[in-house]
Amino acid sequence: MTRRLPPLLCPLILFAAVSFGAPAIFPVRPSANARYLVDAAGRPFPILGRSSWLVASLSAADQEIYFADCQRHGYTTLEFSLINHDPRGHRVPFDDRGDAPFLKSLDGRPWDGKLAGKPPEAGPDFTTPNERYWERIDALLERCESHGLLALVFPAYVGYNGDTDQGWMKEMVANGPERMRAYGAFVARRYRDQPNVVWMLGGDFGEFDGRQAAVERALIDGLVRGAPGGVPKLRSAEWSSESIGTDQPEFGRAITLNGAYSFNGYTADHARRAYATTWVRPAFLLEEPYDEEGAGGTNVNPHATPPVRRFLWWGLLGSIGGCISGNGYLWPFTAGVWKQHLDTAGARDMARLNAFVRSIAWYDLVPSGLGGMRRLVTKGGSCERAPDYIAAAATPDGQLLVAYCPPDRWGPFAVDLGGLRGPARVRWFDPTSGAYRDGPADLPNDGPHIFEVPGKNAGGAFDWVLVIDVPSTPAD
Repeated sequence: MTRRLPPLLCPLILFAAVSFGAPAIFPVRPSANARYLVDAAGRPFPILGRSSWLVASLSAADQEIYFADCQRHGYTTLEFSLINHDPRGHRVPFDDRGDAPFLKSLDGRPWDGKLAGKPPEAGPDFTTPNERYWERIDALLERCESHGLLALVFPAYVGYNGDTDQGWMKEMVANGPERMRAYGAFVARRYRDQPNVVWMLGGDFGEFDGRQAAVERALIDGLVRGAPGGVPKLRSAEWSSESIGTDQPEFGRAITLNGAYSFNGYTADHARRAYATTWVRPAFLLEEPYDEEGAGGTNVNPHATPPVRRFLWWGLLGSIGGCISGNGYLWPFTAGVWKQHLDTAGARDMARLNAFVRSIAWYDLVPSGLGGMRRLVTKGGSCERAPDYIAAAATPDGQLLVAYCPPDRWGPFAVDLGGLRGPARVRWFDPTSGAYRDGPADLPNDGPHIFEVPGKNAGGAFDWVLVIDVPSTPAD
């Protein structure tokens, strides 16, 4: 049965037919004002990412299927690990051919790849890379580049709390600082000229004890100093939840791309903190409650209440640099499961968000109340950690204002239009359909005006994106 759009709705664009323009030319670097990334041609580069933690375990053919799907949904960035430890993944720690990342264990014997229940000396020696495995990583990064995808990669994801089987911290401590420094230098040398790489530090953990800090410090030192003169690499990090990259007392100083992480869903708060750091760096939402990981899905995060798109819109309008989404079934790439979760409702929501970002001057936006921007929502906007918080941002030139009204938002709210450069056009963007609904035309730019969402969206929820802009004239 053919579905028709309700009256007064006009489609923005269907994501499957989106042309996202010329692919990025790597490497990326901070913009002149350090608020976002630009590619090698100087074009603004939005971080529109997908958590792809164990993608290195896929065959080349399956990687191509996945990357093509990422392009169809408008993603520009992937986040993943070069070496995998988490037992929820398929084949871990081997690649699809059965090759492990290292050849020997610390006792000098061939490493069998087993991670659980082994004494430290039977774990892998990080200074004995397996060339066959790393050739596959070479191809993976090159394949990402060919698809125009920035790669945020963990050389050694340390794992939740540093003592679980999800990450490498126990093996890193067993290897000690000198081996970890050598491993960091190996990775840095090998990808010295790979232009689409951003190094990721930590990994769900940031409260290091002495031995843990020593090996993380050594790894970072190897990454930074191990390959002088190569393509400059940005550095970001995922420390413990409810933090931003620069929060970590020692290693936060190494961060050049500031990610915000909130398992609890306080993405507006942490994204705004990342934007507001004194030493300005591009900020973005790194991680939030994933699609299909709440009740009815993998059931690992009680905060992942649908629709999870709210966390992404909050993070985007708080950080401006971009956002990374995830899916609880997709990131492990479990055989027989992952392909069924490529095109969920949450993934389609992200495709619409990705298309929306590319349709506006996102790089000129400044979050409400930060960076010299006035407070945009003057009444009824709630607070950053509340479920009814309205996130808003505008351009300093008075041309554009964007505000996200979440599904828990009820009743009227006031928006200050006094900073706009002239009479404004008002539209409501439906995050569930990619369509616009027209609001008042030629609204005067004379101060606060009252708005209320236009009922349910096409998905049956009440969240909408308010878009207020001043139409260009021939003199502009």
